[in-house]
Amino acid sequence: MIFKIDYTSSSENRTLIYREDEYSFDMRPWEYVIDLDLALNKITLTVVNEKIIQLSGFCGLTKEMNTNVEIPKYKKGALRVEHNFEHGFTYRINDEDLPVQLNTGTGWVCIGAANKAGQGVEFIDNCVAVIDDNGTFLSLWLKPTEFPNL
Repeated sequence: MIFKIDYTSSSENRTLIYREDEYSFDMRPWEYVIDLDLALNKITLTVVNEKIIQLSGFCGLTKEMNTNVEIPKYKKGALRVEHNFEHGFTYRINDEDLPVQLNTGTGWVCIGAANKAGQGVEFIDNCVAVIDDNGTFLSLWLKPTEFPNL
Protein backbone atom coordinates (compact mmCIF):
# COMPACT_ATOMS: atom_id res chain seq x y z
CA MET A 1 0.00 0.00 0.00
CA ILE A 2 1.10 3.53 -0.76
CA PHE A 3 -0.18 6.55 1.14
CA LYS A 4 -0.76 9.82 -0.70
CA ILE A 5 -1.56 13.25 0.66
CA ASP A 6 -4.09 15.36 -1.20
CA TYR A 7 -3.95 18.96 0.05
CA THR A 8 -6.55 20.02 -2.54
CA SER A 9 -9.29 17.91 -0.91
CA SER A 10 -10.96 18.73 2.38
CA SER A 11 -10.30 16.87 5.62
CA GLU A 12 -13.00 14.92 7.43
CA ASN A 13 -15.06 16.89 9.93
CA ARG A 14 -15.32 14.47 12.88
CA THR A 15 -14.71 14.72 16.62
CA LEU A 16 -11.96 12.54 18.10
CA ILE A 17 -12.68 11.32 21.61
CA TYR A 18 -10.70 9.19 24.04
CA ARG A 19 -12.73 6.84 26.23
CA GLU A 20 -10.57 6.62 29.33
CA ASP A 21 -12.64 3.78 30.85
CA GLU A 22 -12.07 1.68 27.68
CA TYR A 23 -8.56 2.96 26.84
CA SER A 24 -9.74 3.63 23.32
CA PHE A 25 -10.18 6.27 20.64
CA ASP A 26 -13.49 6.80 18.89
CA MET A 27 -15.11 9.33 16.54
CA ARG A 28 -18.37 11.17 16.14
CA PRO A 29 -20.22 10.97 13.85
CA TRP A 30 -19.50 7.39 12.84
CA GLU A 31 -19.69 6.12 9.25
CA TYR A 32 -20.97 2.53 9.11
CA VAL A 33 -20.52 1.83 5.39
CA ILE A 34 -16.84 1.07 4.79
CA ASP A 35 -14.63 -0.56 2.18
CA LEU A 36 -11.86 -1.86 4.46
CA ASP A 37 -9.79 -1.03 7.54
CA LEU A 38 -6.07 -0.51 7.97
CA ALA A 39 -4.58 -1.40 11.36
CA LEU A 40 -1.87 0.59 13.10
CA ASN A 41 -1.10 -1.15 16.40
CA LYS A 42 -4.68 -1.65 17.66
CA ILE A 43 -6.09 1.45 15.95
CA THR A 44 -8.10 0.93 12.77
CA LEU A 45 -8.26 3.50 10.00
CA THR A 46 -11.41 3.22 7.91
CA VAL A 47 -11.01 3.46 4.12
CA VAL A 48 -13.86 4.46 1.80
CA ASN A 49 -13.11 5.09 -1.89
CA GLU A 50 -9.35 4.97 -1.18
CA LYS A 51 -9.70 7.80 1.39
CA ILE A 52 -9.20 7.40 5.15
CA ILE A 53 -12.30 8.86 6.77
CA GLN A 54 -12.28 7.80 10.44
CA LEU A 55 -10.40 5.85 13.09
CA SER A 56 -10.99 4.02 16.35
CA GLY A 57 -9.46 1.41 18.58
CA PHE A 58 -7.56 0.49 21.70
CA CYS A 59 -4.61 2.59 22.84
CA GLY A 60 -3.87 2.38 26.54
CA LEU A 61 -2.14 5.61 27.56
CA THR A 62 0.05 5.73 30.68
CA LYS A 63 2.13 8.43 32.36
CA GLU A 64 5.27 6.43 31.45
CA MET A 65 4.63 7.36 27.79
CA ASN A 66 4.84 11.10 28.57
CA THR A 67 7.60 12.93 26.68
CA ASN A 68 8.13 16.40 25.26
CA VAL A 69 7.40 15.16 21.72
CA GLU A 70 6.20 17.94 19.39
CA ILE A 71 3.90 17.48 16.43
CA PRO A 72 5.53 18.33 13.08
CA LYS A 73 4.16 20.96 10.70
CA TYR A 74 1.05 19.95 8.78
CA LYS A 75 -1.72 21.27 6.54
CA LYS A 76 -5.34 20.19 6.16
CA GLY A 77 -6.18 17.77 3.37
CA ALA A 78 -7.14 14.18 2.61
CA LEU A 79 -5.15 11.02 3.24
CA ARG A 80 -5.53 8.51 0.44
CA VAL A 81 -4.19 4.99 0.07
CA GLU A 82 -3.42 3.10 -3.12
CA HIS A 83 -4.03 -0.61 -2.61
CA ASN A 84 -5.23 -3.80 -4.21
CA PHE A 85 -6.91 -5.20 -1.08
CA GLU A 86 -10.19 -7.07 -0.98
CA HIS A 87 -13.04 -5.09 0.56
CA GLY A 88 -14.45 -6.12 3.94
CA PHE A 89 -11.15 -6.99 5.64
CA THR A 90 -8.53 -5.37 7.87
CA TYR A 91 -4.89 -5.09 6.78
CA ARG A 92 -1.89 -4.13 8.91
CA ILE A 93 0.12 -1.05 8.00
CA ASN A 94 3.23 -2.29 9.85
CA ASP A 95 4.51 -5.76 10.68
CA GLU A 96 5.06 -4.88 14.33
CA ASP A 97 3.59 -2.44 16.82
CA LEU A 98 4.94 1.09 16.75
CA PRO A 99 5.92 3.07 19.87
CA VAL A 100 3.37 5.35 21.52
CA GLN A 101 4.38 8.68 23.04
CA LEU A 102 2.29 11.49 24.42
CA ASN A 103 2.73 15.06 25.51
CA THR A 104 0.40 15.84 28.40
CA GLY A 105 1.20 19.54 28.01
CA THR A 106 -0.03 19.79 24.42
CA GLY A 107 -2.51 16.90 24.47
CA TRP A 108 -1.01 15.17 21.39
CA VAL A 109 -0.46 11.40 21.20
CA CYS A 110 2.04 10.05 18.66
CA ILE A 111 1.93 6.50 17.35
CA GLY A 112 5.03 5.77 15.30
CA ALA A 113 8.28 7.52 14.48
CA ALA A 114 7.85 10.93 16.10
CA ASN A 115 11.13 12.35 14.79
CA LYS A 116 11.19 11.08 11.20
CA ALA A 117 10.74 13.80 8.61
CA GLY A 118 7.88 13.67 6.15
CA GLN A 119 4.79 15.53 4.96
CA GLY A 120 2.04 16.10 7.52
CA VAL A 121 -1.68 16.18 6.76
CA GLU A 122 -4.62 16.78 9.09
CA PHE A 123 -6.94 14.31 7.37
CA ILE A 124 -9.57 14.34 10.16
CA ASP A 125 -10.00 17.11 12.73
CA ASN A 126 -7.18 16.70 15.29
CA CYS A 127 -5.79 13.62 13.47
CA VAL A 128 -2.51 14.11 11.60
CA ALA A 129 -0.57 11.57 9.55
CA VAL A 130 3.08 11.96 8.54
CA ILE A 131 4.01 10.25 5.27
CA ASP A 132 7.47 10.06 3.67
CA ASP A 133 8.30 10.74 0.02
CA ASN A 134 7.91 7.02 -0.83
CA GLY A 135 4.34 6.88 0.50
CA THR A 136 5.30 5.10 3.72
CA PHE A 137 3.25 5.79 6.84
CA LEU A 138 5.60 7.22 9.51
CA SER A 139 3.39 8.42 12.35
CA LEU A 140 -0.14 9.16 13.48
CA TRP A 141 -0.80 12.13 15.76
CA LEU A 142 -4.04 12.31 17.73
CA LYS A 143 -5.43 15.07 19.94
CA PRO A 144 -8.72 13.97 21.53
CA THR A 145 -11.21 16.54 22.82
CA GLU A 146 -10.52 15.38 26.37
CA PHE A 147 -7.12 14.10 27.39
CA PRO A 148 -7.00 11.26 29.93
CA ASN A 149 -6.16 12.10 33.54
CA LEU A 150 -2.73 10.47 33.94
